[in-house]
Amino acid sequence: MKTIKLSPNWTVQGSKLVLASLVAFSVNIIGTSLLMFILPVLLFITVLNFLQIRFLHCYKAGICYSRGFGKRYINAEEIKAIEFKKVAFLTVFKISLENGEKYHFSNWQINEEQQLAITKLYKVNKGSSTFKAHVECKA
Repeated sequence: MKTIKLSPNWTVQGSKLVLASLVAFSVNIIGTSLLMFILPVLLFITVLNFLQIRFLHCYKAGICYSRGFGKRYINAEEIKAIEFKKVAFLTVFKISLENGEKYHFSNWQINEEQQLAITKLYKVNKGSSTFKAHVECKA
């Protein structure tokens, strides 16, 4: 079975840590109560990524993911559309289901090759999957 394993976007993780540091310095002027909440949360998310507790795998049968503890699964038969939107160094992976539910995965590194592979994986099941990527014409 073909599996597409996506890795965390370390640029986003680094940006979160830089943002947390900036917040830490600015909150130092105001008070430390906000700092005591934000910094541990961001560090915890980063540690989960290092330990690979958070994951996103795409199989022909569906998408298996975790956002911390516990696995979740999206059945391929329920997937109505797939979309990828690139904003700066962030690629948002959007999934729309037949029942109207939508899932957004923005913390993952997805290159164009993986985007095409994911789209092909679920296009077989549903003809309505969409692939939106900004590709430059090199003519």
